[in-house]
Amino acid sequence: VTKFILLCRMLLKRRLIYLLLLIFCIWLAFATRLHATWFPAFIAKYGGDTIWAGQFLFFLRIIFIRTSLARLAFLNFFLGVLVEISQLYHAAWIDSIRSTVVGEALFGLGFLWSDIICYAVGTLLAYFICLLIEKLLFPSPK
Repeated sequence: VTKFILLCRMLLKRRLIYLLLLIFCIWLAFATRLHATWFPAFIAKYGGDTIWAGQFLFFLRIIFIRTSLARLAFLNFFLGVLVEISQLYHAAWIDSIRSTVVGEALFGLGFLWSDIICYAVGTLLAYFICLLIEKLLFPSPK
């Protein structure tokens, strides 16, 4: 019973760390869009999509805490590419969703090859952040 309680506490702490990272990334991604003058032009242009990919990996990690991190990173990039490809489809119903602030943030407006590169970079950055967190804060018992 004690080992179970310790495992539950550890999993809750890990989820809390990823939740805090997710919240911070949401704020930072919106800041790059809404306050572009705060950032260098390159960050203002590409930062939002890069951070979006990272924050989505943190979101996946909260839900799938025991799944292989490499598997989640691959899934994260794959879903980002799917979202980008979906932007080639324009129907009234999906375009009305995309016209909202949240819809634009989640689904984007138009297909860009540069966004796929941003998703790759963001996924890799978040992957390495997750690796650091899990190696330094939650080392596996040997």
